[in-house]
Amino acid sequence: MKKKSLALAILLLLVLLAISRIETTHSYTVIDEELGEVEMTLSKPIFARFYNKVTFTKDGRSKTKTFEGKYKLNIYKVDLGRVNDENKFDIAFGVYSIAPWHRTPSKRVFLYKVVDLDLKPKFRCSRLINPMYDFILFDIDGDGFDEVVSIEKYKGVYSIGVYKQYDMLIERIATRKIDFRPTKLSKDKKLYIEGINIMKEINFSKEGINLK
Repeated sequence: MKKKSLALAILLLLVLLAISRIETTHSYTVIDEELGEVEMTLSKPIFARFYNKVTFTKDGRSKTKTFEGKYKLNIYKVDLGRVNDENKFDIAFGVYSIAPWHRTPSKRVFLYKVVDLDLKPKFRCSRLINPMYDFILFDIDGDGFDEVVSIEKYKGVYSIGVYKQYDMLIERIATRKIDFRPTKLSKDKKLYIEGINIMKEINFSKEGINLK
């Protein structure tokens, strides 16, 4: 009986070990500054919480960037857009990581571009005005470039922040407190903030941020 139990335990461990080596992936079409459209694939072990391997592929060529050790990004979210005219296309990673000027692991927005299948850092935001809860890229002011729109939380109070990124800076241009507990930001042709049993459209004007 003991031998059977031991054999079953060993078999279970072997199965779990085999499963743990399986990778889950998520793919996106992005714009390489030199090659045009390429495929970006994020990979992680099946039981891992975050992605730390990014592969770019086009016409049989591929390059992989793996973030390891103290350089782990811990990517939990991806959004795509263009935040200014410095390059053709931006990849925004939501990461749980340290930053060059803030060494405590936190949720952050890191912006990257792709050049000849290489992932190149554009702007790694140390932090927003307040600790970040969620973010999204959206052209909220209609100027043709995406702003970084965030949900932030400070001393138990949630707020929306709107940021422009340029010249290695990120500037908040508007903010508004929220009177409900938000869960995420979402978008189609419009921008929304969602909570439990609630969804409000976010609009921007000279007067600031409006919810309806």
